[in-house]
Amino acid sequence: MVRRIAVVVALAVVLAGCNAIGPSADGDPQSTQTVTPLPVLTDTDGPDETRSLPPGVAANGSLDPGPLVDAHYRALDGRSFTWTYDYERTVSAGNGSVAAVRKRMSAAADGSYRLDQNLSTGQRATLYADETGRYLRSSFDDASERRSLGGPVDYSHYLSVRETVGRFLSVNNASVSVVERSGQTYVRVHVTHPPTTLRNGHVKQSIGNYTATAYVTPEGLIRTMVVEYDYTLRGEHVRVSLRSGFDALDATTVERPAWVDTLAENGTATPAATDGTPSTESPTDSTPESGVTDR
Repeated sequence: MVRRIAVVVALAVVLAGCNAIGPSADGDPQSTQTVTPLPVLTDTDGPDETRSLPPGVAANGSLDPGPLVDAHYRALDGRSFTWTYDYERTVSAGNGSVAAVRKRMSAAADGSYRLDQNLSTGQRATLYADETGRYLRSSFDDASERRSLGGPVDYSHYLSVRETVGRFLSVNNASVSVVERSGQTYVRVHVTHPPTTLRNGHVKQSIGNYTATAYVTPEGLIRTMVVEYDYTLRGEHVRVSLRSGFDALDATTVERPAWVDTLAENGTATPAATDGTPSTESPTDSTPESGVTDR
């Protein structure tokens, strides 16, 4: 029982946000969905500074993350969408290693959502939420857990937008241009110098080959954001890649999983059997998860 609780807490903290620096099916908690990295939008037109820029973005390259992120959430309000987040950290020393976080959220216009998450460690979690509450299903090795959670239903606690923009976009030296793709106007914010927030991560850290590009609608919706860079610390060379994007706007549907109906009837957690199959024993306590929220 101690191990199962530890697994749930570890997954819940990651679900709340990835400070350092996906997906399962309804039936089998061990099954996964493939998350394809988001394509980078390409420019087809040159700059046109006569068009309106998003809140927080200036033509001279200065950026105010607060107004931009607030505008992003306003642009999402009352709309359905699919959010994909793909993070990889590759260490080249020794035999090499890869740490990865994959997240996918489907959100409906009524505020209900489903968040699927995979970690390269093998931990998996699905969080579903609607007006009745939040419900978490997690698995790791031979342990799995289903829980009813307390706390707010708001999906913004999990999107990591404020953290990502504040950490990876420079506030004073971006290249800003207006581009077109498939009839949609975007403001391209491109940075090639690591921001102070990232450089101050460690006094002995050396960052190189830095690029961060965001495509933003004039209303402030951050349609895609791609970050890539290398860093060296204590002789270890690391490559970082992050891709985040919002798709299927006003075209995403969210279905309430069958396991949520069962869990809602019980009202608390469903313990797991030793082989990873959910048990039919009496429910146990349902302590809410903790972690860093985005807003």
